Amino acid sequence: MTDAADPLSVLAPGCLDGRVGLVTGGGTGIGRATALALARLGARVVIIGRREDKLAETVALAPADAPITAVSADLREFDQVDAALDGILTECGRIDLLVNNAGGQFLAPAETVSANGFRAVTRLNLDAPWYLTTRVAARSMIPNGYGKVVSVTMTPRRGIPYMAHSSAARAAVESLTKTLAVEWGQYGIRLAAVAPGIVHTDAWEGYGLDPAKVAESMLLKRLQTPEEVAAIIAFCLSPAGDYITGTTLAADGGWDLVGPFPAM
Repeated sequence: MTDAADPLSVLAPGCLDGRVGLVTGGGTGIGRATALALARLGARVVIIGRREDKLAETVALAPADAPITAVSADLREFDQVDAALDGILTECGRIDLLVNNAGGQFLAPAETVSANGFRAVTRLNLDAPWYLTTRVAARSMIPNGYGKVVSVTMTPRRGIPYMAHSSAARAAVESLTKTLAVEWGQYGIRLAAVAPGIVHTDAWEGYGLDPAKVAESMLLKRLQTPEEVAAIIAFCLSPAGDYITGTTLAADGGWDLVGPFPAM
């Protein structure tokens, strides 16, 4: 029997009615799947990213009764983030749900990564979610006494060869998640990280690895889908996740138990 069920089928339609959600990197992969999932569940969704063409594709995929709004901005540039938030808060009034999904990296032995290369990865994978999360909290979640933040990290959490820059940044985001959960619990804000394994996206295809070969080294003998990750994020953001905070949910098909060496 194959895993054919809709990952969102466990969540009730309308469980996010009245919520405003912001998803970064919403033009492709996990971000697109998450934006569509939150919209299906009733949230008013705004996606943000650099590539207007990809953002437009996501907007076009949303059903007429669950529209998605797109905002173009480079999350590494804090002035652009502030301007984007000005517009979103003016239009929507608040931000209840934030998904820090945007990220990126390249494969390289640690000793060959330049200072500029390391900084480029940490700016996107650490600095950007730190700044956006703290600004959304200060401008909306703390004053309103409610908020949920989910940040996408990665597994294996014990280290991935040739990913020193991204592994360091993602581990920092997980630590930041814990710290902010302690500081902001008093304001009704919950934070969690979701650490997926190898998700079969267009971006992953860019590494040039053979999907069938990599899948064979997974315990479940297949790669993860963006929709599966999106469903876990949606669960955390739904009322079912109201008592989840300050933790990382590893949803990697067991790759942390056997990898990363067999799959690299």
